[in-house]
Amino acid sequence: MRLMVSKSTNVIIIGAGPAGIACAIQLKRYNIDYIVFEKHEMGGLLKNANLVENYPGFPNGISGNKFVQLLKKQTRNNKINIKLETVENVEWAKDTFNIKTNINVYHSKYLVIASGTKPFVPKVPVICDDVKKMVFFEIYKLGQIKNKDIAIIGAGDCAFDYALNLCVNNKVIILNRGNQIKALPILQDRVSKVAKIKYFDNTVVQEIGTIDKQLKLILKNADESILVDYLIIAIGRKPNLDFIDTNLLINPYVFQIGDVKNGQFRQTAIAVGDGTFTAMNIYSILNNK
Repeated sequence: MRLMVSKSTNVIIIGAGPAGIACAIQLKRYNIDYIVFEKHEMGGLLKNANLVENYPGFPNGISGNKFVQLLKKQTRNNKINIKLETVENVEWAKDTFNIKTNINVYHSKYLVIASGTKPFVPKVPVICDDVKKMVFFEIYKLGQIKNKDIAIIGAGDCAFDYALNLCVNNKVIILNRGNQIKALPILQDRVSKVAKIKYFDNTVVQEIGTIDKQLKLILKNADESILVDYLIIAIGRKPNLDFIDTNLLINPYVFQIGDVKNGQFRQTAIAVGDGTFTAMNIYSILNNK
């Protein structure tokens, strides 16, 4: 049995992506006590980005990984309080949020949710346990692989961006379940110019098997199959709110920032603005302005 230690602070931020970090930096400038919780690694989806081109101050763009390294450096320089703990449950009682993590119990007056999104997991194809280690929903863990065959299911920005990231050292095929591409035109244009990326529409993977340590993608209404080393599923994302009763989201002391509330408008610049604005808003409330 683990020992729970109760701790209190003014603001608790769940998530250490660009939104959560921006909020924490601004709160520290106001000298407002806070804690940031991150269950994995800071950076959020930014870790997967091939190139961030629309964030002011980087005239030539910057890779998602390099951007995250700069964020980490900034948090170290500013001594931002980040705890690598998983938030398991949030409750509200007596004007206080009670946040239980996998290690401790915390209390705060304000709660900032910057937990980002989680991927849609399709019912078809069924992902069996024996193939899960070769099926991914993000690509940052595959950054060092070389000379592999990779399939990506999806036709949006993420799918095309992932393909551009992985094609440097690998061969990639994009499988669109329909015939409409939702990715930005600039991403479509870049993909079309890369010989190591192949695109197929109206291609539905019905089953996943294995053969000779590879994945065998069995297609619907087709006699043929596709052999790959890895499969990435990028068919959409939804808010990551498993740890909280959605009825609490209307509480005036709860603030949602970044991708968790912005739907399809998942942009680093928007997330950073959300975080800074929310910290300023909390400061204003605390000072009754």
